[in-house]
Amino acid sequence: MSNPVSRLLSPNVSWVLVLAHPGHELRAYHLLERVRPFVAVLTDGSGSTGMPRVGDSRALLERTGGRPAPIFGAVSDRDAYAALMAADTRPFLPLLTTIADTLARVRARAVVIDAAEGYNPVHDICHWIGRSAVAMARDLGAEIELFELDLVSHPDGAGDGVRLVLDDEAFARKLEAVASYDTLRSEAEAAFAHYGRDAFRVEWLRRVDEKALPPEASWIPFYEQVGEARVREGRYGSVLRYGAHVRPVIAQLLAMRPAPHAVDFHTLHE
Repeated sequence: MSNPVSRLLSPNVSWVLVLAHPGHELRAYHLLERVRPFVAVLTDGSGSTGMPRVGDSRALLERTGGRPAPIFGAVSDRDAYAALMAADTRPFLPLLTTIADTLARVRARAVVIDAAEGYNPVHDICHWIGRSAVAMARDLGAEIELFELDLVSHPDGAGDGVRLVLDDEAFARKLEAVASYDTLRSEAEAAFAHYGRDAFRVEWLRRVDEKALPPEASWIPFYEQVGEARVREGRYGSVLRYGAHVRPVIAQLLAMRPAPHAVDFHTLHE
């Protein structure tokens, strides 16, 4: 492990995770143990069932020493999806400015955001909210190193970043945490079946290529293909399109660089 990475993993370095849904932190469980970050979560994880799972994530953070940020399950998945279908950026702007203010106030030095994998539109929106929030915090003088966490791809990626390889005890704790997160049990088992359980012994945080721009409007992500199939099946009435719905929201998020508004952050230091 290089010295710069070792320095980042010091307990004196302030980390913040910016995640789309509760449960994403399981992919970085040992990182939570190591750095005890603030964790911002955009949605409540209720999905199509309407049953939030933020309580499970709060319990997980309490176990590891992580701390919920002021944005923690702020919107429902249905509301986030409806905003995207309307290409409406407004519901996401308070999330952006509050997260940017959080980064500045806690003097974040390392930030982890969901990777934009084209699998779930809210994951991708979270990626660009995170990148815009980091840019806003840097405008206020913050010095932040930015990483992304894959949620669908293999846990051990390539490139520059932070790679944690869990020993047997750490891996056992992680597996126990996954098993105790009841609402994600089926997703976890599917991931274990696909990659093998031992693959999740590695936690890989890839350094974000900040020169990379959003894909062109002609790009067709996986979630759009799924939407087309469900419309054909009669399950959906319309398809969420990247070019028509999601990309305009991303463009507006990246264009918004106001000074973060003042909010009550007393809970950050309790």
